[in-house]
Amino acid sequence: MITNCPTCSSQYRLNKEKFGGKQVTLKCVKCQKVFQAQVPALSQPAVSIHVLIAHNDQALCETISAILQKAEISCHISHDGPSALTLMKAKPPQAIIVDVALPGLYAFEVVEKVRAIPGLENVKIILLSSVYNKMAYKRTPASLYGADAYIEKHHIPNDLVAYIHQLVSGAEPATSEPPDPSEVQVPGEVPAPGEEQIARQFTDEMNNKIQQAEEDEISASEKAEVPEKAHRLARNIVSDIALYNQEKVEEGIHSGTFFDLLAKEINEGRKLFKERFPGLVENGNDVLQVEFEAFIARRRAEGAP
Repeated sequence: MITNCPTCSSQYRLNKEKFGGKQVTLKCVKCQKVFQAQVPALSQPAVSIHVLIAHNDQALCETISAILQKAEISCHISHDGPSALTLMKAKPPQAIIVDVALPGLYAFEVVEKVRAIPGLENVKIILLSSVYNKMAYKRTPASLYGADAYIEKHHIPNDLVAYIHQLVSGAEPATSEPPDPSEVQVPGEVPAPGEEQIARQFTDEMNNKIQQAEEDEISASEKAEVPEKAHRLARNIVSDIALYNQEKVEEGIHSGTFFDLLAKEINEGRKLFKERFPGLVENGNDVLQVEFEAFIARRRAEGAP
């Protein structure tokens, strides 16, 4: 906290963790005035937050975990829908961060299945983008299918912790920005130098890891992994089209005109898929079509209008 000398208004910073709840006697180094300052007691520790991360990319999960651990938020990790649901039953989280294209659990299935679990009716759900075309992510999703928030991968280091605090506790997380040493004098104490620089370095490091995880995920350099990665990319494309075009998706499924109504978006997806996996397209293995058909079947089974 900051307190002022009552005579000359010189400012002093007192460590609330050290002096919280105490009355401290100070002697001004400028005018020699002796005065007292009451330091407010520290607020009660916030309720511990536990989060489930559900994404098939291990490197991305570990990066998100590091960000949460730094903010003293505990977490578990799952790489597919069924195991995510099992983990939530075993240890209910306050929030889940779930990939919109999580294997075994599309975005439209998340809310209904999660909140059907006893004790998880009010769990906070944050959908995580499955980016396949970064230029297309300058707009708000058409629908979150009842989830509480949506975050793009490149916003994770700066925004994810704030989202979790806001959703779970309804309060902003405390700022870690230090006061300007030129404006604040601290008798007997020196503020830790470089706090802002350290924070920026951590953010940059996390962004680099997220970007690398994204690049590794879509890379087809290892031939043995091509089929799996091709299906993963296809699921991303299908999920993102559904996320940003809910009304047309629902109308198309209901009327049987899905591929006509979404022709533009599907063609963009096919172009991207062909750029990443030209061999599969040339050989007539239409992985993307398979994923579209699977999505439509799942949506109809869930009772889409």
